[in-house]
This record gives sequence, structure tokens and C-alpha cells, in this order.
Amino acid sequence: MKKNTSSLIHSAPSLIGRAGGESDFIAFAIYIAGTAVAIASAMVVAILLNVKMANIIPETHRDRTLYVTALQYKDSEMGGPFYLGCSTLAVDELFSKLECVEVATGMCVDHYREITVDSISAVSNNPQNYVKAIFCDPRFFQLYDFQFLEGRPFNEQEFRDGEQVCVVTDKMLAKIEVQSGRPSFIYFNNLPYRIVGVIKRTSPLMDTSYAEIYAPSLGKSLSFTDSNPTNYQGNLSVRVLLKKGYSREDFLKEVEPLCRRYEAAQSSAEGEPVHFTVDAKSHFFVCFSYFHSDDESASDKAKNLMPPAILMLIFLLLPALNLSGLVSNRMEARRAEMGIRKAFGAKRRTLLREVIRENLVLTCCGGLVGWVLSWLFYLAVRHTAMFQALILREGNLTGDITLDLKMFVTPTLFLIVFLCCVVLNLMVALIPSWTSLRKPIVESLNQKK
Repeated sequence: MKKNTSSLIHSAPSLIGRAGGESDFIAFAIYIAGTAVAIASAMVVAILLNVKMANIIPETHRDRTLYVTALQYKDSEMGGPFYLGCSTLAVDELFSKLECVEVATGMCVDHYREITVDSISAVSNNPQNYVKAIFCDPRFFQLYDFQFLEGRPFNEQEFRDGEQVCVVTDKMLAKIEVQSGRPSFIYFNNLPYRIVGVIKRTSPLMDTSYAEIYAPSLGKSLSFTDSNPTNYQGNLSVRVLLKKGYSREDFLKEVEPLCRRYEAAQSSAEGEPVHFTVDAKSHFFVCFSYFHSDDESASDKAKNLMPPAILMLIFLLLPALNLSGLVSNRMEARRAEMGIRKAFGAKRRTLLREVIRENLVLTCCGGLVGWVLSWLFYLAVRHTAMFQALILREGNLTGDITLDLKMFVTPTLFLIVFLCCVVLNLMVALIPSWTSLRKPIVESLNQKK
């Protein structure tokens, strides 16, 4: 008798539904659809965070990359402060020689409406079809992991000699070949540039490294004042890759005495006090700066993550209220069945565990559907001005926003999806299930079926 009772307890039908009726199928479909909408809404925010923060090819070192800015001013009137870029000299002498730095590179960005090959236009003269060019040094290709399909990056000798060479993307080369066949040179900035390498085009969502053309920055601008060859001021944006084990604080501490030495030299040359400081921001605080931070502590990071986290919670909470009502109705419809199982010795926590487990299965199914929906949503809106303004630092530079599958399928995103499913499942199933299971056995047995 005891064996039969135990068998009855564990083999009884599901608490939240039982396959075998049209109403059950509709309930399951509504539950999965509601979950999919909730997860998809939250995933839109999560994918945005992932694209902007995660280590994604070619920006595979975002967690160790610093974005450096310089500030210089004088005590005299009209002496600043001025936020400045840096010269090639500053990159070579100030940053590259630091113990904590693995790679330091300087770059500047320009845009062209027209690229030519022997006076033949290779790109239409359309404001919505700008070509982005990055002027950089060879170390730029050490910081970012580009996939070279042909050739190589320009080398240090070509860079120092000021040779007009460039690396182009495969998509850019394809546009040129359609117009004029395979070229050896392309013309932009009113100068011929020899193509030495072809890389696989990256998504414009990787806006720190994305361009169609990469050319040497030397000769474009060394410094703002040619009369002072030791000037660290220029128009280059500096990117620094820290060695493993070093932090932003280590970088600022090590660069401080070099800044003071340069400051003293400039003050002597100018004949008045000159103040020069260097600041650096991590990739996270470049992307998310809802709240200004100077020390970039863990609490600052958590504070800046609060807005997207609250938005994700709202997206999960609102559909959860409707789904909770659905689960509550299903539980009320099966109170008699629960009463029978409790009469035969089933414990409340055992029944509650089953409800949560079965809801979690349905929630995970809805989560997978929601993940697909979020992908479809991004495919639908990727060309809109609102989307590009939200996710790109620079305006609408291209009409072709590619979406790499690796941006959507990462361990981090999988963990986010799973956590969203767990949170949604607990919000949806726990309260109505616990309330229903607390009802007395007699009341449950007398429930009209």
C-alpha cells in the first residue's frame, strides 16, 4: 500500500497543465509567447550592452584598453584649459615606453564622399555613403585583431618614411573592382595610396576599429606647432593596451612623473607656467557614462549599469504580471488534484518544486524564442537613424550595418538569457503557486473541477 501511495504521489499529472486538451495547448502557447516577448525586450538591452562592452573580434582586448586624453593650459589669459589630442611624439615617448603598456597607438578619423581610381569614382558622391578612413600607426594592427585576406599591414619603415600606403576592406575593394577592375592604387585626400593589404570588413558596430581604409598617420599631423618639435599636442586619439595584471590606476601613476617632466620643459620654453595632465578611461566608462566618474571604482561601474538594468527589469516585470495571472488561473483549476496529492502525503515543498521546474522549462522555451525575436528585431531596425544614433559614436556613416552571429551567441549573453528566464520564472510562478498550495486539503478537495 505504501508503495502504491508513493507511486501515486510522484506519477500524478502536472500541476500547471496536462497535455491532452485544447485549453492546455492554448495556455502553453500563451505562456511561451508572453515569455518570448518579455525575454526579447530584455535581450534587446542585453545585446546592446554586449555589443558595446564584450571582447568581440576585432576588438578582442576591450577589457584592457584605455582611451587617453590630454589637458593642457597656461596661467595667462586665454591659456586654456584645452582638451587635446596627442602628437606622434607623445605616443612614442610618453606612452609606448611605460612598463604597464603593451601597445600604444595613435589614430585620427576622416570621412570622404568620394574615392577614385584613376579619376574614376569608386564610391558614389552621396552624403549617406561616406567612406570612413582611419589614419594610424602600425601598432594599431596589434591592438585590433583584423583578419587579413591578402597582403599585410603597413610596416614601421613605411610609416616612418611617410609612404602613401593603405589597407582596405574586402567590401571596399569589391566596390572598386566593379567600377574599374583590380587596382594597385586608390586616390583619396587628393593623393594616390598604394594598397598593401586587404582585411575582412568588420561590423560598423565595432565603431572604435571600423573603417574602410587604413593609412599611416605620420605626415597627416605630427603636432599643432611645427616650430616646437617636442610638443605633445596633436590631433591623434590615443589607445593604450595594458599588459595583463595592470590597471588604469597603475597607468596613471606611472605616467604622472613623465607629465611633470614635460610640464617643466614646456614652462621653460614658453616662459610661463604650463600645466599638462593625462587622463584615461576604460572601455566601459567610454561607452557608459550616465554618472560622471573620476576613479572608475566598482561602485561607479555598478551605478552606471543601473539604468540598463532597471530597463531590463521593467521589460521583464510588466509581462510577468499577465503571465502570473495565467499561472494563478491554472493553479486554481487544479486545486482538487493538488488536494488529492497532499492527502496521499505529498509535501508542499515537493509540489512547489515541481511547479517551478515545469514553469522553468516553459520559460526557457520562451527564452529561446525571445532570443530569436531579438535577432529579428535588430535585423529590422539596424538601418534606422535611431538605432545607429543609439549604438554608434559617429553618425550614419554606412548603409550596411552587418550583424555578426558572434555578437549574439556568447557565454555572457547565454548567462544573461538564463538569468532572465530564472527571474521571470520566479516572478511568474512562485507567488500564485505558493498561495494555492497553502489552501487546506479539504478546501482543495471540495474545489469544483
